[in-house]
Amino acid sequence: MTAANPTLMVDEFLAHALAGDTRLAVGIAMGLVDEGFSADTIIAELLAPAQHQIGERWQRNELSIADEHLATGITDSAVHAVANAYEETGTTGLVVVACANGDWHAMAARMFSEQLRYRQVVTAFLGASTPSSHLGKFIDRHRPEALAISCSLPFSFAGVTSLTDVAHSRGVPVIAGGRALHGAPARALALGADAWCNDVDVAVVQLDAWRADPPHVRRECTPLPSDAIELDGRAHEVAATALDTLAIRFPSMASYDTRQISRTREGLADIVRYVAAAVLVDDPEVLTDYLDWLDVALSTRGFPPTAIATGLETLTPLTTEICPSSASVAHLGLAHLTAASRP
Repeated sequence: MTAANPTLMVDEFLAHALAGDTRLAVGIAMGLVDEGFSADTIIAELLAPAQHQIGERWQRNELSIADEHLATGITDSAVHAVANAYEETGTTGLVVVACANGDWHAMAARMFSEQLRYRQVVTAFLGASTPSSHLGKFIDRHRPEALAISCSLPFSFAGVTSLTDVAHSRGVPVIAGGRALHGAPARALALGADAWCNDVDVAVVQLDAWRADPPHVRRECTPLPSDAIELDGRAHEVAATALDTLAIRFPSMASYDTRQISRTREGLADIVRYVAAAVLVDDPEVLTDYLDWLDVALSTRGFPPTAIATGLETLTPLTTEICPSSASVAHLGLAHLTAASRP
């Protein structure tokens, strides 16, 4: 029994990471290796919680993007150091781990890949935003037994399907997970995946089951609502149109500089893309969860509390014109904001 406790060392690790002290931060993780903790435990109880805190503190405007990038880079160094402290012991067939096309948040996928590797699964981690055509060539060369897709943001839902279709066309089953697919299998299955996992334990059980009884993999492409795909592709166009209307409702925008105008337009485009993502998987919580996140992010940066609802109201007729089924999603989002604003 070791005296160290990884969960109690998260704050210390994070303090060193935010100070830019790679040596001390990585030293904490390696000290746990010396104490006899597994790579799986160090990642799950120290590094993943630290990374989660980094994201939450950025959301609350306690960290800048520069702070976030610094700390994330040091966390990545710690993952790399811990992973390489253990001998390669993979004994099962190859599992490819990739981030959905368009998803540049690779840290969770990297951690997942190393946790699989520690559990004697041979893995190939392809990194952020893997292009589907390149994945196809990789599968042709290496013939993996499964593909694991990580999706951190709903923006990348179509990217999940793109990678899934490439794997399926070659007879390879797909397991999908990540923050954007949390809670239940429905989102992952709607995007074409054969299974969903919310942690490495579930993934290992599923992979073992497939190894014992290989699943039937459908070869045809996964159908997605074409109007939702179009809405996502036209998000910036819709945002630019809505910006003029929003300026009338918020006269203070007349004093915005170029940067503020650009940020506002980007914010509107993000809302449009979350509406489209909710339609893609037929789950309004994709939008309402984002609205809750956005409320914290904007309120801590001095935006008025009505800004989100006004933005969504302005966007709704424009999104409905392109994607009629988005109307119900947008209205549920507005109802959610109204309920959340009540005492």
